[in-house]
Amino acid sequence: MNQQFPHLFSPIRVGGMTMKNRLVALPAGTSMAHNGIPTHGDTEHFERLAAGGVGLIIGGATVVHPTTTLRSRKLIEAYRDEYVPAAAAKVDVVHRHGSRFVAQLCHLGREFIGGESDSPPSAPSSIKTVRDAYPPHELTIKEIEDIVDGWRTSTLNVIRAGADGAEVHAAHGYLPAQFMSPATNRRTDSFGGSFENRMRFPRMVVEAMKSVMPVGFVIGVRLSGDEEIPGGMDIDDCVRIAENLADLGIDYFSITHGTRGKYVKDSTGEDAVAIPSAARVRAATGVATLVGQRIRDAATADHAIKSGHADMVGMARALIADPDLPVKSQTGRLAEIRGCLGINQDCRAFDPHLHCAVNAEVGRGRHTGVGVRTPRAKDVFVIGGGPAGLEAARVAAGRGHRVTVFEKTTSLGGAIRVAAASPHRATLIDVIDYLERELRRLRVEVNLSAGIDDEDAADILDAADHVVIATGARTAELPVGLHGRPAASVDDVLAGRIPDVGIRRAVVYDESDGFWPAYSAAEALAQQGWRVTFATPLTALASRVPAESAGPLLHRLGSAGVDFRIGTALILPSRPADPLVLRPVFGTGDSLIEDALTVWHQPRVPVSVLGFEHGHNVSMIGDTVAPRRLSHAIAEGYRTGASV
Repeated sequence: MNQQFPHLFSPIRVGGMTMKNRLVALPAGTSMAHNGIPTHGDTEHFERLAAGGVGLIIGGATVVHPTTTLRSRKLIEAYRDEYVPAAAAKVDVVHRHGSRFVAQLCHLGREFIGGESDSPPSAPSSIKTVRDAYPPHELTIKEIEDIVDGWRTSTLNVIRAGADGAEVHAAHGYLPAQFMSPATNRRTDSFGGSFENRMRFPRMVVEAMKSVMPVGFVIGVRLSGDEEIPGGMDIDDCVRIAENLADLGIDYFSITHGTRGKYVKDSTGEDAVAIPSAARVRAATGVATLVGQRIRDAATADHAIKSGHADMVGMARALIADPDLPVKSQTGRLAEIRGCLGINQDCRAFDPHLHCAVNAEVGRGRHTGVGVRTPRAKDVFVIGGGPAGLEAARVAAGRGHRVTVFEKTTSLGGAIRVAAASPHRATLIDVIDYLERELRRLRVEVNLSAGIDDEDAADILDAADHVVIATGARTAELPVGLHGRPAASVDDVLAGRIPDVGIRRAVVYDESDGFWPAYSAAEALAQQGWRVTFATPLTALASRVPAESAGPLLHRLGSAGVDFRIGTALILPSRPADPLVLRPVFGTGDSLIEDALTVWHQPRVPVSVLGFEHGHNVSMIGDTVAPRRLSHAIAEGYRTGASV
């Protein structure tokens, strides 16, 4: 066994639980629940994590009371008796692979995580969040006691399911944190006011859980080292809270940062941001400490343990992207790890449940053709070296087919390579680097500067047993009304091909997308000192950018002086000498655009290669079918490679 990360891959005893290593799969719910009960797909997901070699899996937020369920019933409900057999099946498969399982118990309080509920939001005080539509109901003492009893009942059910422990979710601004924070707790009774009173609820929760726990059952508490919001709790508060709870016999603290909408850091955030906070808690309490949040590799995790900052290190999205990260790291196969891009694009959409932009198996399961050598090796030709074609080549070659890739440009990556040139989006290229490494390992023949045109179709069809067309999409031509004017596409801006027009004012127009490209162009220009107006006929900004990314993106643009115009159309003139016009979609009041570079973003156009349409052994995938997202390209490439 490789000893490159000896601290991370050493055993540890936490309370009555011995873990084979110190790498933890952090809570990340799948939303694969039916009426609040885990489904087979949820169990499969956790088995996949365990098979990858983690020492401990902490299940995603599992609610403890009917007042914190969603109408969709996608959150697992631990307070119900029906939970026990389904959870027991999940615990059993995790144990079968030598991993441990801890259930995270949660009450959302005034938060409803973007879903509707048939219960009103509830909180220690009636203080509305900026995220939800309704002010919460202020809990009565009887209601508080009933919720505490829900934690007791839920803990009993977790024990009956055979889990190794339970964790109190007291981080991210959920109900225990709402009681602990003076920003959300304005009560004047025994649950509010002084620090001791504000700690009464979380202490009651822990005491209720411990009253039913057998010897050796582990109890942990997750805390935000810094809530990262104005008036929120910081590391000094966190340390004081941890010290207060430690005397109740807590077995471990799990330290994170942020509140809802801010705790899932995208690629613009700092890596391993919570490690200093974890070190403070560990030093103050002497309790075993787990740290997570944007820790993406074994080297960072090993260093945190070696340096005494933490006893265990957790990952969530990195293990969704590649559940085999632990065993690959432990056996020296680092180049084979499929890294998390940190884009929050699919793992946070929950449409209808957990997916991953770079791992097509998440939310879909492993295709029956993957992991099994094909009985007859075929010659597979892949036309196009973007993410769809490369994923198809990887999967097909992994099954034993002879694969050849043809790419017309001098580098692989397609549209992803352009997108990765966006400010704060460089991690996008990681998926292309991974696929290139895999193609080399699998001995796929890659031909660059090897465009395939119509005349080549007959020869290709004759030589190959199967042809995959993955030629992607191209930038659309700028509208005729912009010809002869200072104008550019988003791709021009990101690639540095900005026309020298002698002005430093630009209007970036997002025709209908609401996704990253136009916003990235606006940010790139603003970073270079341009005065930017951003216009779109859509009635919301960044409406298709993941929620955790939209806030930081708009903050950066606003701080750079970008002027936003929503519900505004860009009108092209009928005569060349007339100016462009910004016109409200609703109402009146035109604005003329004079002496400005116009950056017009519109949908990309599929690139097709004629001559392959009627081939019986041809698959068309990715943007060449319809321009969409990275996740669609990867999913279609995976499915095609598995089916050849």
